[in-house]
Amino acid sequence: MNRKLKLLILMMTASLLLNGCWDSKELNSLSIVSATSIDRSEDEWIISFQVVIPQSIATQTGGGSGGSQSPITIFSTRGKTIREAMQNANLEAPRALFFAHNSILIINEQVIRNAGVQQILDFFLRPMESRETMSVLLTKDKASNLLEVLIPLEKISGNAIQRVITQGQENLSQVKNIKLIDFASMVANPYQSAMAPELRVSGNQEEQSTLDALKSTRNQAVLKLGDLGVFRGDRLVGWMKRRESRGVAWLSNSVKNLIIVTPCSDQNATRLSSYRVTHSSTRVDPKMVNGSVNMMVHIQTKGALDETSCTMDLTKPEVISKLEEAIAEQIKEEVLTTWKRMKDLNVDVVGFLDMIHRRYPAASKRLSKLEQPLQELELDLNIEVNVEHTNMINKPFSNLIEPNE
Repeated sequence: MNRKLKLLILMMTASLLLNGCWDSKELNSLSIVSATSIDRSEDEWIISFQVVIPQSIATQTGGGSGGSQSPITIFSTRGKTIREAMQNANLEAPRALFFAHNSILIINEQVIRNAGVQQILDFFLRPMESRETMSVLLTKDKASNLLEVLIPLEKISGNAIQRVITQGQENLSQVKNIKLIDFASMVANPYQSAMAPELRVSGNQEEQSTLDALKSTRNQAVLKLGDLGVFRGDRLVGWMKRRESRGVAWLSNSVKNLIIVTPCSDQNATRLSSYRVTHSSTRVDPKMVNGSVNMMVHIQTKGALDETSCTMDLTKPEVISKLEEAIAEQIKEEVLTTWKRMKDLNVDVVGFLDMIHRRYPAASKRLSKLEQPLQELELDLNIEVNVEHTNMINKPFSNLIEPNE
């Protein structure tokens, strides 16, 4: 190797070793943000930050005196732009805000109904330290209020919110964890409507925002997931109830674990059974039928009977078949209720139009010219339910004291 080239490589290596990280910052000079909220007042943005207090977390974790200091603090700033509001945080925050651990973004309903989410997404997708995997949540109340609620089981409420979303997605299938990058992709997609879950405070928010709340055996308020916010373009246009959001899960093949409650019979709606879905798959195929598009939806589920107050002999195949038909009817009702709501709001949160665009470009072009394209689509449902087992007992306990129906 040329002697000059060797010398150049040696100098470059030494330079890299000596320089270190050009943008490194001392940890004790940073305020670690765990969650952020966005509100608006007149023509100004109001940005609030939930900042972790490390010494409080360390004290409480180590079993010291504990409870003498809140594990979090809230900063709120204003500005004509989001960036200006962030910059104004330096007027009151003693340390620079650090967003690499920010996992939650909560947006007030009125912000996205009036101003939309374009400016919000533009800002949060730009900084290098901003997390594209942060969860996007909506609220009908003042967004900063949700950051103030203290949760005893999780010292940092931003972490608690993240766990609530994860639990809802895995165990209920009516809540989907919408990450920032996925939310931005849905907003930018002309063939699909964006969606995001609602977060709300249930109970006395003021009582649960004081330090005494961490010492109480009963929570005065809790954070809970609510409806599903749906968008047309970059603006919020309405909400879907929990039952309707279950239909979205069925249609978008995102059901993981779900309980379906069915009555024992049409004559007796007070006696109920609980069917637990253990496996589900949904296949959607657009088909051209006489010049119009039919969405062929095939849903298959497998599961177990977890509970019943019905008086029936579960050892008989015909009884199980009747139970499967009742469960399938329940799923059908949920899906059709959701489909009606989608057409009423004129939003395609499932992505039907995107499927048509890829399969039938000509039909997609025709539908894109219509104000309400979903009205032109037909839904063809085929639902298969399989009750694989009834857990530890074959006959309902009620059979011991009552005759079979």
